[in-house]
Amino acid sequence: MNYLSRFLLGVLAVCAFALNLQAQGYNQNNVALTNFIVRMYNNAPFEGVKIIQDYDNTYLLSAVRVDGSQPESAANRIAQVKNNRQMSQYIGGLVEIDSKTIIKTTENSGSKLATSEITDIIKEHSIGFTKMMEIVATVDTPDGQKCYLFLRNINEMQ
Repeated sequence: MNYLSRFLLGVLAVCAFALNLQAQGYNQNNVALTNFIVRMYNNAPFEGVKIIQDYDNTYLLSAVRVDGSQPESAANRIAQVKNNRQMSQYIGGLVEIDSKTIIKTTENSGSKLATSEITDIIKEHSIGFTKMMEIVATVDTPDGQKCYLFLRNINEMQ
């Protein structure tokens, strides 16, 4: 019984070691790709969708800017919604935009000065479906915004 327990413990240790090596290899590839994307963004900042390639894969990269003063959970949700809209437009979804400008002018009776209040209302309706994309990095921009970088392997989308 003692030899059997040692044998099973040895097999378990070898399996755990093999799984650990596999996980580290995947993580190193992912870290290298993330570092490349961040360097590329810092070199030439952009907002929108780009197609990038490495040796084996082709990726859709989406950059979305969000106000940096918002709470983290709100900024994450806004970035995901903006990314879904952006990807839907890029892939070919139907987008309808309706905008109104309302100008409200009031006069003060005592000073005969008129004040104007301008309100722009923009509504966007889009139809499309975008599979979830992974947030690979967030970058702080010089103007106080946060840029979320989303990534999706094109081969997995088909």
